[in-house]
Amino acid sequence: MSRIQKIVVPDEENDWTQLPLYSVLYRWMVKNASIPTDISIVIAYIGLFIIIWYFTLWLGRFIMRIIWPLLLVASAIVVFRVLQNYEPVEIFDIIQKSFTATADAIFLIMSKFFELMQKLFE
Repeated sequence: MSRIQKIVVPDEENDWTQLPLYSVLYRWMVKNASIPTDISIVIAYIGLFIIIWYFTLWLGRFIMRIIWPLLLVASAIVVFRVLQNYEPVEIFDIIQKSFTATADAIFLIMSKFFELMQKLFE
């Protein structure tokens, strides 16, 4: 018996505790989830998915319409405080360090992504 068959097919049918999680979830879905056979049910599921999707988008846009002005006011307050309390040389230094930290974070994420891709394709 191959390794895959040992993982997917246990020795006893009811011994699901020895299976990996993905296999248990797959078996549960096959036994408990109903698969539609009528095309009208498939269309109803697609319509329900589209309605839920557009409601989610509308809700996200609504929340952003409420939060966006608050973010603008808060950022304006921060900018005015920085301009009041720091000299131009210090402001330039703060901006330079912020860009450096942002660039380092972006390149760190990119390097981890490319390392992962390299390991996957080896």
